Amino acid sequence: MKNKEKLAEILSVLLGQNVEINSDISMMNCEVWDSMKHIEIITTLEEELGISFPIEDIPNLTSYKLLADEIKKLI
Repeated sequence: MKNKEKLAEILSVLLGQNVEINSDISMMNCEVWDSMKHIEIITTLEEELGISFPIEDIPNLTSYKLLADEIKKLI
């Protein structure tokens, strides 16, 4: 499974809604994606993908696109 597909799958499960590849979903347009859910998303992605986001970048990774771009850099 490619990283963008895995990201969409993880976000779909954690946010309780269907998230498509290259979705425009973000903290700004998703009511469920609050600060606590954000930490859950980050830790789940790190565990599932075997990566570690730079701590200073985590607060800014607030959308599918930003997460996908950062994952691409780390893998």
